[in-house]
Amino acid sequence: MDTGQNSRRWLCRLLLVFCLAAGVLLFGCTSKTLAQDSWAVYIYMCGSDLESEQGMASKNLASLQSVPLPDNVRFFIQTGGAHAWHTEGIPSEALGRFVYDSKGFHKLAELEQASMAEEKTFEDFLRYAKDNYPAEHRMLIFWDHGGGSLNGLCYDEKYEESLSLNDVQQAMAAVAKADKDAPFFDLVLFDMCLMANIETANTLYGYTRYITASEEIMPGTGSDYAGWVGALTKKPSMDGRALGKIICETYLPYCAKYQSEDSATLSLLDMQKVPALNDAYEAMGQEIQDAANANPREVYTAYDRVANGVERYGINVEDNWTNMIDLGNLAEHLHGIESAEALQKAIKDVVVYRVAGPYRQHGWGLAGYYCLDGSVLSLAKYTPQPGASPVFIEFYRNMLSGSGGGEPWYHFDTERIAQSPLVIGPDNTAVVTLPPEDVHAISDAAFWLGYNDKNGQFVFLGSSDSLTVDWEKGVFQDDFDCTWPALNGHTILLDLDEHQPDYNMFHSYILLNDKKCYLRAAYNKEKAAWKILSVQRLIEGEQLDREVLQLHAGDKITPLFLLENGKMINGESFVLDKEPALQNEPLADGKYTFAFNFRMPRNDAVDSACGYFVLEGGKLIEVGNL
Repeated sequence: MDTGQNSRRWLCRLLLVFCLAAGVLLFGCTSKTLAQDSWAVYIYMCGSDLESEQGMASKNLASLQSVPLPDNVRFFIQTGGAHAWHTEGIPSEALGRFVYDSKGFHKLAELEQASMAEEKTFEDFLRYAKDNYPAEHRMLIFWDHGGGSLNGLCYDEKYEESLSLNDVQQAMAAVAKADKDAPFFDLVLFDMCLMANIETANTLYGYTRYITASEEIMPGTGSDYAGWVGALTKKPSMDGRALGKIICETYLPYCAKYQSEDSATLSLLDMQKVPALNDAYEAMGQEIQDAANANPREVYTAYDRVANGVERYGINVEDNWTNMIDLGNLAEHLHGIESAEALQKAIKDVVVYRVAGPYRQHGWGLAGYYCLDGSVLSLAKYTPQPGASPVFIEFYRNMLSGSGGGEPWYHFDTERIAQSPLVIGPDNTAVVTLPPEDVHAISDAAFWLGYNDKNGQFVFLGSSDSLTVDWEKGVFQDDFDCTWPALNGHTILLDLDEHQPDYNMFHSYILLNDKKCYLRAAYNKEKAAWKILSVQRLIEGEQLDREVLQLHAGDKITPLFLLENGKMINGESFVLDKEPALQNEPLADGKYTFAFNFRMPRNDAVDSACGYFVLEGGKLIEVGNL
């Protein structure tokens, strides 16, 4: 017998058994891994005033820690950007790094103080997370203030600066390779305001598979960490799309707990659809620009008229403009623009899930920049953004400062409108009629009201759309009924921001217990009823605090009114004797001034000739021209 041959056979059998055993172990481990996918969630938590004054970041951390985690789900958190923290162990004079995992919440390190709004700080955070917390699924959360595509995100109150979209993209590129087919993150959540926009999506293209973000102001309570993290722990095999949908589904019920759901929004964006979205957006912009080349005044004005009638987000008043509008709502109203239909389809493909409160039902889930303020300065901020549209940069440049026929297309003698007669009809209605060439220069019209106080100062009460407009004939007629919104019987300033088919949006300024606040309200046309949507403090730079306040009986209210020179004055203070109620009430006796206000695409405005009316004993006794 050949002992060598037997030895070889024995060795082969041994190797075969070993390979089979190894295969069992290998496939067994693979099956176990696939059944229990691992998640690493990186939270870039810039606390700012939200934490130092209200402890909002700490509340979200506490909510997160209310959910016990399995071994395959971990959270890596970096803190900073706030003067003070309300969670024990989080430093106020240093950056902190923490982990929350199956063993609990524990500190990793304290780093030297640095701005959370610096690109290098964010880049270091990403690199450390990548190197030390790998996982099959990765998620990134930006936590703080968001300012839309123009004003950046993660405002650090210590250094008084924010990350720009350029900063975010550069940090991403330094740490991870952009890969549209296999992006580094499964999901990026913007737990902040105003970041569900096309510019942000373009900034993160190739770095994440999905984005969850809000078009509108996001309450400081943020997303429902206990809700969506709890769902993730029960099914860690879910992908970014499924998790993003759960974050959206839990959001409105969570907002409702804090009475802040009426104008809340949250969207889930599929980043693989972004290239087709850009193609459709560019095509629409080019079609409109081609039309404007032949007839600039009429085309630009018509476009501006539509853009000012769609959902707009954040504050857009005085010198404080976010300039964000809903792109789907825009496209659906651009009648006669063939490519607008393709853009609508592309937006529907990108926005795979959306939730919205009752006063944000016209949006499609994706915003974009539009120069609502008519300012070349905002366009200058838009132009260098990594997600800015080349076609729309040129389009807006031509719209704001282009020329045609040797002079700027927008050159228009507004005095022609100011000198148009205000005709008082036999039924005491006021009418202004404009010729077609003047109507083609006008984007919007409103009705405003004011009076002279006992010191002779002109006090502005606000504006409304209490008028009937026939754009074809150029006829503008008031529908004013001598009532004005009053809070528990006290007249307040309310200025028209946005008009929709079923409701209008307004804003006012008040002092709530001696703190300056921004009050948002909606008028439901079908119900003929007012709804206070939110009251938020105004903080540094007249920015909105994310904390949504509620008015209650016993609160001290001081209405703020505008003078003719733009300065604000305090009205007479009062204490809410019962829960707040906003409703139209007859104006007090006296003499009031009114006019129609006409606005141009550059946000220039001109008033018609003014009229007046006199109320006595609650009745209209005189109407005339000033």
